[in-house]
Order: sequence, then C-alpha cells, then structure tokens
Amino acid sequence: MGGPLEGIRVLDFTIAQQGPYATLLMADMGAEVIKVEQPGRGEIGRVIGMDRKRGFSAYFLAINRGKKSLTLDLKSEKGREVALRLARDCDVVAHNFRPGVMEKLGLGYEEFQRVNPRIIYACASAFGSKGRFGRKPGNDILAQAMSGLMSTTGADDVPMPTGVAIADHVGAVTLALGILAALLARERTGAGQKVEASLLGSMLAAQSWELTHYLLTGEKQPKAGRGNPHLTLLWYTYRTADGYMAIGGVYPHRWPDFCRAIDRPELATDERFAGMGGRIRGRDELNRLLDEHFSTRSTAEWMERLEAADIFCAPVYDYAQVSEEPQAYDNGYLVRTQHPRLGEITVVNSPIQFSETPTSAAAAEATLGEHTAEVLEGFGYSATEIERLREEGVV
Repeated sequence: MGGPLEGIRVLDFTIAQQGPYATLLMADMGAEVIKVEQPGRGEIGRVIGMDRKRGFSAYFLAINRGKKSLTLDLKSEKGREVALRLARDCDVVAHNFRPGVMEKLGLGYEEFQRVNPRIIYACASAFGSKGRFGRKPGNDILAQAMSGLMSTTGADDVPMPTGVAIADHVGAVTLALGILAALLARERTGAGQKVEASLLGSMLAAQSWELTHYLLTGEKQPKAGRGNPHLTLLWYTYRTADGYMAIGGVYPHRWPDFCRAIDRPELATDERFAGMGGRIRGRDELNRLLDEHFSTRSTAEWMERLEAADIFCAPVYDYAQVSEEPQAYDNGYLVRTQHPRLGEITVVNSPIQFSETPTSAAAAEATLGEHTAEVLEGFGYSATEIERLREEGVV
C-alpha cells in the first residue's frame, strides 16, 4: 500500500530549504512531486554544500530526494503556458519566491485558479506578504534574528543563531501543515484555496509561550545559556567526565529520588535547596555544584543511574554519535538505502509514521531535467511537441 498522499500531485517551484523540505515531506508520504527548475542551471540548492570531489550536494539530496525534475523556462510565454497546462491536473502548486515574483511571471494564484479551481496554491515567504517587509527578500538567519530567537540563545550579549537552519525547517513544517489542511478542506467543499506561511510567522509561533510571557508581563528573561530561563528546576546541560548530558527537570516529589540516584542524598535535606522555591532561588549554586559532581563520572555511568530512577535525562551527542545511535534506526528516523551513484548511504527519514499507509524515504535526488520528457508525456505532450520545446529552450 502506498503512502497517505498517494494520488496527490504537486507542481513544485520551491527553492533552497523552506519550500523544498515541505514538499519532501509530501513526497515521503507518497505524493508525486514534480520539481520545476531553470533549464541548464537548476535551483540554487544544487550547489549549496557541494562536495567537489564526488560532485554531489548533500543539501540538495537531503531535501529533494524522491522528486521528479522538470526543467522549464518560466520567463518565456511558452514556459508559462506549460506550467498552467500541467496545473490543470495537479492538486498543489508550491513556491517560496519573494512575494510578487510569481505574479510578475503571470503565475499567481488567480492564474492557476482559473485553469484549476481545485488547486491548492501554497506560497512561503520570509516575513509574510503584507506590511512594510512584504516584498523584502529573506532567509533563515534573518528570521532567527527578527523573531527574537537570537536574543534567547547563548550566554552573553552577542546575538547567537542556532547551529542549524531552524527557521527554514519550522517554516517548512508549517507550510506542509497548511497544505494538508487545505487538501482536507477541499474534500469537504470541492474548492481549492491559497495557503500562506512565512519564516517569521513560524518562528514567532515556535516561541509561543516564551513570547506570550513577555507580552503579558513585559519581563525580559536572561539568556538561555545551557538551559532555559523559564524552566528553572534542573533543566540544564551538565558536564560529565567525557562529555555532557541533559536533565529535563525533576518534579518536586522526585527530588529525594534524584539525590539518591546521584549519590548525594544529603542534598535532599540541604536548607539551601529546600522546597521548589529554594531550588529555584538557589539554581545557580545548585547547577554549579551538580556540574562539578557530574564531571567525576562518564555520561554512560550517569545515564544508567538516572534511567534506573526514571529521571528525565539524555546524553548530549554530536553528529557522529547520533549516526551510531540504535534508537534512531530502530524507529526509522535514520534509514540506510542504496543510492544509484553513491552506493549505500544513510538518509534522514520522515519523522511521521503511519500504521496502514507507511511513508517511504527515496534514495536519491533527480539529476537536472531527468524526468522532463516523462512528465510532459504524462500530461499529454507528444514526442514532437517535447522536442520542439527543447529546441526553443523552453525545457
């Protein structure tokens, strides 16, 4: 049985990460995703993170595997006509160009809706399509900056972005959710609609409760450092003899159990840390003391003790350790697969699993224009028409 989106066809104009990861999630769920790229060049993702020795981009592979590649010159009138003709038999059109770009090409929502009233037209931007930044270009780091996220990370006054493109990722998941909700609504109404999401909006939503706290109180919290200023009861990363581990809070009634598990039973009756209030007020001293104590044994030793006491805890991994963690493979979060050019590789799978309509992680990304003829034939173009489009540089 195919995935839950089997039979759904996506005309994908997305570039870089925010848009492509949204459509990757749909591809993993069984949708046919037709990636439209500029003839001869392809989209920018093909050259980001390029491994020059082996001639491939891990960036492009990670978020475009399993999609079909169609080259099409959208700036030509014939290219525009092809795009609209294909959309007649598609369910979703997706792009994350700057607001106004698709409209300038004559490929805005109205044009697609005119040829297919059931189309879901999904557009993602950096800052939203309205307001003073409605036409402003943007990307991940700008959204991290403007959303306030950078003001919460790190330990000093220097604004600190996260080590990954978190705004792109959260923005992509938000866009995918919007598309799926619009498809569900179409089942009830029969009508398509326009769906919008942005990096800024997604990052504000990702900080919903922290931002709401500020909006209600006006209180500016200190930097998160190795924890979270809103979560003060042992929500912290501690140094061990061979690395770091994280503890995800200790409920007040579990405080004595925690103290016994770490061989410091006297802390349970230490007046400095008496009650929840004492541990909150004395958190800096408590964290300093625990950091020193945990550094005497390995992460694995502490994990064994804390897990036996059912305490929220986890080792702090780097990517090498993540790649060797059985839990990631046992749950299908990482899967080994055979790439046609690279041999056996490991890819990051869809994080969503279905009991009856399983997702499937495709092994490879398409070469530029690999499916152009196949796609056009599937939409009724003859071999003669396809050859003419090639000669004219449209595909």
